[in-house]
Amino acid sequence: MNQCPAHPVWIWVADLLLPGAGHVWVGFVKGGAAVAVAWGFLTGGALVLEIFRAGAAVSPWEWALRGSAAGVYVAAQVWLWRRLRAIRRAGRTDRDGLFRSALVAYLQDRMDESESVCRALLESDPDDVEAFLQLAMIARRRGDAATARRHLIRARYLDDAGRWDFEIERELSALVANSTGDSTSATLST
Repeated sequence: MNQCPAHPVWIWVADLLLPGAGHVWVGFVKGGAAVAVAWGFLTGGALVLEIFRAGAAVSPWEWALRGSAAGVYVAAQVWLWRRLRAIRRAGRTDRDGLFRSALVAYLQDRMDESESVCRALLESDPDDVEAFLQLAMIARRRGDAATARRHLIRARYLDDAGRWDFEIERELSALVANSTGDSTSATLST
């Protein structure tokens, strides 16, 4: 999977302290080094002019150096933000392909394979609602009502936006129907 080597917050902190450090951290060594050198050169030049102007008015060169250093700083942050977004998107695409393979395995009645893929997804993202919902479906099909209910409770807890309410309620209804023989609806209590 194409993932960041560290949490994005730490990468941002490194890049805010020294522009280019975050780029190096995510694998753009040459680009990050170029940003760091350019920012350092421009900031150093502005600092030298500040020290040696001795109370004189700010020269146009100093304004140009300050503006260029600020421009490099902002451009580095935007570039890092776009790169982190692309890495996250690539990781999401890999995740979607893995989940699709888990769903196909479930539909083809290969429960062990589907469960192992869902567990792998949960290792990379412990808050994956779809993986918990899939594990609940597998446990229900195997007749393990307690495990299915536990996975449904976890999925409901993680689903803040209520995006998966329908599927969770459907699985809960199927779970209740399997255990009691009727199709009455039940609600989850956490």
